[in-house]
Amino acid sequence: MDYLQKIRSSVAAQVHSVAAQVNLALPGNPILREYTVGQQVASAGPGLCWKIFSATRNSTKQDVAVWIFEKKQMENWLKVKREEFSEVLKRGVSQLTRLMHPRILRVERALEESRDCFAFCTEPVFASLANCFNDFGNMPSTPKCLKDFSLESIEIRHGLFQLSEALAFLHNDTKMVHSNVSPSSIIINKKGDWKLASFDFCIVGVVSTQDKVIFEIPNWSRNSISALCPDLDFVSPELVQGDTFDYSSDIFSIGMLAITCFNKGKSIMESQNSFACYRKMFENLRHSIPSILQNKQVPEELQEALSKCLNPAPEQRLPVIQFTKLKYFEHPLVKTLNFLDSRNALDVSQKIQFFKSLPNIIPQFPLRVQLQKIYPHLAGEFGTPILIPFILESVFIIVENCNSEEFVEEIMPSLVLVFPIQTPYQIGLLLLNKVDLFLKKMPTTSLKQHLIPLIFNSLSNESTKIQELCLLELPRLVKYIDREQMHTQFLPKLLRMVLEAKENKIRIETIACLSKLLNNLEPWMVADQLLPSLPKVNSKDPGVLMAVLGLYKLIFENDRLELAKNNVPKVSFPFWSVLQLKLL
Repeated sequence: MDYLQKIRSSVAAQVHSVAAQVNLALPGNPILREYTVGQQVASAGPGLCWKIFSATRNSTKQDVAVWIFEKKQMENWLKVKREEFSEVLKRGVSQLTRLMHPRILRVERALEESRDCFAFCTEPVFASLANCFNDFGNMPSTPKCLKDFSLESIEIRHGLFQLSEALAFLHNDTKMVHSNVSPSSIIINKKGDWKLASFDFCIVGVVSTQDKVIFEIPNWSRNSISALCPDLDFVSPELVQGDTFDYSSDIFSIGMLAITCFNKGKSIMESQNSFACYRKMFENLRHSIPSILQNKQVPEELQEALSKCLNPAPEQRLPVIQFTKLKYFEHPLVKTLNFLDSRNALDVSQKIQFFKSLPNIIPQFPLRVQLQKIYPHLAGEFGTPILIPFILESVFIIVENCNSEEFVEEIMPSLVLVFPIQTPYQIGLLLLNKVDLFLKKMPTTSLKQHLIPLIFNSLSNESTKIQELCLLELPRLVKYIDREQMHTQFLPKLLRMVLEAKENKIRIETIACLSKLLNNLEPWMVADQLLPSLPKVNSKDPGVLMAVLGLYKLIFENDRLELAKNNVPKVSFPFWSVLQLKLL
């Protein structure tokens, strides 16, 4: 008990610490009244100035991320710079809030300003790409999930594709240049999707009388001493030089970002956000791009495209639509993830065909991708029972691959919602065939809360195959059934099956199950419930009669039950008589 008390005290202290940290950051901010804020999970934005916390909406219990910018970060700045940077951040969040696209980070609650901070809410966040590249600025410590973290090749491949779709939306639909496509502006959400965010330096074009989109050169581009500028390691040379520019500036940025992904998160520019340093380094780089692409282990199928993206001449760079159609993105695993992303647009028959083939593909994905990017889509279809039998095989493959902690955190909360579903009957059949798997992965409390009710409810299923599986598994699961459950639920149901089952096979297997449960039954259960029910068995089937006699024998031979053995002939005589007549 002392040990448990220590654990409770430790957890309470941690919760109090987090609450105190957030309360200091958010005095009077309305966000704090509407959301329960947890641990900090990430940092993002210009200079990683935004702290990102996991949170839950109080009214709906919806999971979100709360973004906090503490104004004290600017306390040593000149007043004009503080005001300018505040406007930059507010403009960035305002733009992000207005943009609605699957590849743009979704805002759940608009920006609120208080005396000490800015705060707003988005969809749940895993980390910024900068954090994944080992940059933990503005964070108290390295999150556990990011220790020894490295991106898998399929994550990079699919992530770059998702970013290219985000840019295609910006360029074609909103006439906007992001101008800061960099690790600090890219958010990986809880589902492993790469989302474009941080629109602090975006530039919206103006359509001229000749139907040409014209972009105004930003102020930071003209002022080489300004601290208020994007991450220069990823900005195009024409923007740094203050020249005219267009959508191709973002293409240069995504090219630089791609190389960084393959270079273990390190930029090949390293300008230290100095305009002078940038210009000097770019002169050295512009003639060595092909060799850099080879040295940084960029996939061969992507090298030519990136070489075009990084061309110093903007007009020579790839249009974003061409970038989205690169052969590099035609990989079967990327197509699988894209299919999952578009599943809401498919009809049931199309989904069934896809889910039938998915078990052959899932093993090719790394476990993190299975948990982050695939399982949430599978769980998203649990609301359509007709699809569940086609989904569960893929789910079980993922469960086999993960450890107990990952199962409990990532899979179990949604998977157990399937357990009570009785139709189609294949759901129960598939679940019962995986009892061994659940016994390995689920904690005892969850087994009692979810698996035992599944067994109990499935005993009433019309499918004899499901009933047989339950009767087979019940004896080894009995240790998870408490005495009251056995007395009021399981034993009465098993006795009804002995008396009322339509098939003699089920009667016999139920009696066999009761025989195996004897050592787990209280003597009074046997005396008050089991023995009075056996004479009511109305059957002339030799198999049923032999099973009843066998059960009688075990009952009266069990010394723990303390039943008088001289009662055996009296209670078993009717069954011997019928059996003898049957055999004559």
